[in-house]
Amino acid sequence: MKPQQSLAELMGNVDHALARQVESAGEVAGPELSIVIPAYNEEERLPRTVLNLLHWARDTQLDCEVVISDDGSTDRTLEVSKLLASTSDRIVVLTNVHKGKGAAVRLGMLNTRGRNVLFMDADGATPLTEIDKLLQSLANGADVAVGSRVATMPGQIRVETSFLRQAIGRTFALLVNLCAVQGINDTQCGFKMFKAECLQSIFSRQKLDGFAFDVEILYLAKKMGLTVEEVPVNWYTQAGSKVNLVLDPLKMFLDILKIRFLHLGTR
Repeated sequence: MKPQQSLAELMGNVDHALARQVESAGEVAGPELSIVIPAYNEEERLPRTVLNLLHWARDTQLDCEVVISDDGSTDRTLEVSKLLASTSDRIVVLTNVHKGKGAAVRLGMLNTRGRNVLFMDADGATPLTEIDKLLQSLANGADVAVGSRVATMPGQIRVETSFLRQAIGRTFALLVNLCAVQGINDTQCGFKMFKAECLQSIFSRQKLDGFAFDVEILYLAKKMGLTVEEVPVNWYTQAGSKVNLVLDPLKMFLDILKIRFLHLGTR
């Protein structure tokens, strides 16, 4: 990659006008919202998601920062992230050796400045307009707002995914309710928001580095007596998922069995 390449030239599939808007983004102090994006080999999907986030923040006039947490990517994710960060003080880039999504989210969440903190996936599967729903949930008294792909609002919520993903998701949810967290229909949607004052107590105790970390943080939140609200959101499957639909559910189930033992002394 040549250093003199512009952001728009590097991201050939990103709208040039949108990139120019990002280049003019100003400095933000004490943001209302921090958005953490865990990223592992996301050089293709990450740029548009980040640029769209900053465009959305500008349109909604919401003070926010974007924290990209690189999970030891082996492609150009870190290089692209740093290039994005060079265009705006709104973007922070963190990196660690490859451990898993749970480790990347933990790193990002513990290094944010916002009054509310969201983590979302790099694929942008959940429309950014859904952020308002989670913000409203926290404003109404919830400590944690959990985006849910379970259609509890017929005609208002749209979820597009494969039958196999739906079947695995429902089976996994049943196991989660039996073994770890009750009352949450969709623990695995990568779209969760927390009040800042709850972050340290949850994520400093999180131990799982893999995909089952979602279950662990919700288990911790409930065990600490925090208010957790499930919020239906629109969601659309994106190409390039890092989840192995055969091996990862098995690993996640084994991790779920560990959660209660990992946190026996937690209050």
